Amino acid sequence: MNAPQTLYRISHPLRISRYGAHISLSTAARIDVIDALTQTLRTTVSIQAQLECIEKKLHNVSFRPVQQMFCRLARANANYTRFLVTGIADLGGYTQAEGLYSLSGATETQCFADCLADICRGVRRLQVADAMLREFRECAIANKDPASKRLFEECTRRNAQFLSLIKNNLPHE
Repeated sequence: MNAPQTLYRISHPLRISRYGAHISLSTAARIDVIDALTQTLRTTVSIQAQLECIEKKLHNVSFRPVQQMFCRLARANANYTRFLVTGIADLGGYTQAEGLYSLSGATETQCFADCLADICRGVRRLQVADAMLREFRECAIANKDPASKRLFEECTRRNAQFLSLIKNNLPHE
């Protein structure tokens, strides 16, 4: 009776993703990684809701470069969100960005400044997530796990790109 459970523990960490087999990730480590990616996903979905709220408020603004900037940020955010959903699925997790979006809390009654403040809070959470992803990457390097190393390098690269895009286009607090 214990044999199937033991087999499951051994076979589950060797799950093959698009990056290869994650040989150093135990089930507990995999759950920690999925949790970290899910928290990052929640943050990006929240930022997406704020960006869409801002886009609606700027619909009648005649200064086209401002509209285009927020549209660019929303597109980059959507791409990053899709990447996170795929990464979570690759590791054996399950999430729906649409379900998270409906719970994100952006309302039409928020003013422009409140939306920007919420985006800034999201950026701070993404910076914390970036440090966590780098730590996971270092563990993968120490454990000589090339698949996990590639996954975490891609995660940190995309997170850094998104953070720099926001920092370069939005005012700092």
